[in-house]
Amino acid sequence: ELASSSQLPARKPRHDGWTVDRQDAFLKALASSGCVAHAARSVGMSRQSAHNLYNHPRAADFRRAWEAALDCSLRLVEDGAWSRSIHGVPRPIFFQGEQVGEYRHYDERLTMFLLRYRRAHRYAEVPKLAPLVSMPGLVDDEPDPDEAIAALDYYRDDLVDETELPGGEGAGAATIDGVNFVNLTPTSAPDSPDQPHDEPPEQQPESLPE
Repeated sequence: ELASSSQLPARKPRHDGWTVDRQDAFLKALASSGCVAHAARSVGMSRQSAHNLYNHPRAADFRRAWEAALDCSLRLVEDGAWSRSIHGVPRPIFFQGEQVGEYRHYDERLTMFLLRYRRAHRYAEVPKLAPLVSMPGLVDDEPDPDEAIAALDYYRDDLVDETELPGGEGAGAATIDGVNFVNLTPTSAPDSPDQPHDEPPEQQPESLPE
């Protein structure tokens, strides 16, 4: 017979959860893979627990480092887009229900997007409005490719063990795949069905000028 829930041993709280070292290893894996589930598995944790720590109200540095790590992983997306534009994507060829070969499909819209981004002076559409005249000595700030890496290194230095956060381990908001669930309660409710609700005052019609 199965033992009742009252006879089962009490679950011992974990004290080795999201330590600073584990958070640091997770963030490095996230920056190199861009996948939360993969990064969590690489440090022996679950994706759900990672999102719980992300949503902890006092884990601001971990959240900032998380976002910086995702910015670092954008290079993987860019490399994949360039590869598909140059090499295409294999598509199967079927004949009478059987695959007899394949061909390479090239996405011309993706190619034009990349060309307009990297060679805007040659492939971008000519703007209809006259370009803005910059003030003398004004230099436009361009995206720094090392900014995300620097931000990640900066916030990693301020990580705190999960057990040291107010409320202890697992005190974060309950989440499923990073989605918060908030219990919405009405601020006021009638005591009985016969109690009338407050109605907005009637608006008097505006008088027309004579």
